[in-house]
Amino acid sequence: MKHLLAWHTRAGEVGLLLLKLHLLWIVWSLAGGIVLGVFPATAGVYGVIRGEFLPSAAPREFRRLWRQEFRTANVVGYVFAAAWAMLLVDRRLLETADLGVVEPLLGAVLWVTTLFVSCMTVNVWILAAHFAEGPFALVRRSAILVLARPVQALFTLLVAGVILCAYYLVPGLVPVFGVAAPAFASFAYVWSTSVLPTTPGS
Repeated sequence: MKHLLAWHTRAGEVGLLLLKLHLLWIVWSLAGGIVLGVFPATAGVYGVIRGEFLPSAAPREFRRLWRQEFRTANVVGYVFAAAWAMLLVDRRLLETADLGVVEPLLGAVLWVTTLFVSCMTVNVWILAAHFAEGPFALVRRSAILVLARPVQALFTLLVAGVILCAYYLVPGLVPVFGVAAPAFASFAYVWSTSVLPTTPGS
């Protein structure tokens, strides 16, 4: 009974933290005019989850992380935004242009590249919360992680994807947990694999 009560208490704390993180993500995204706020706010979500702060301490820590990670998070975010924009343009060109016999090959390359960038996108914010590095070092580290541990990287993507599927099936979850739930689930999985060093930056 004590174990069950402890589990329910912990689940309640996590649920409250995720709700607060989602609300903080909205507030601080707006604080940066969305364009300059959404990526530091995302870094703040992962940073608070990484630090295992109680819900009561989350707002103060979130504000500190938003300011601290402002530049790095925006550079990382827009590097990946540019990569996704290029992939979308390439996909549209592939759909409209007649490339003959090379089209299936280019299509396969594009799918592999999209999967690779997807894995990098999911993992880079986890790495940013754990390593005090510059934006391009984080992008490089995320690429190395995907290449060195592809199965783990795919599982991280799958974990986040399951949450997004749940959002699709139950849209009411989105305004409650938003970015916080997939961030928590993916970070919890990566942390459980022990791929991240105990001492950040090591």
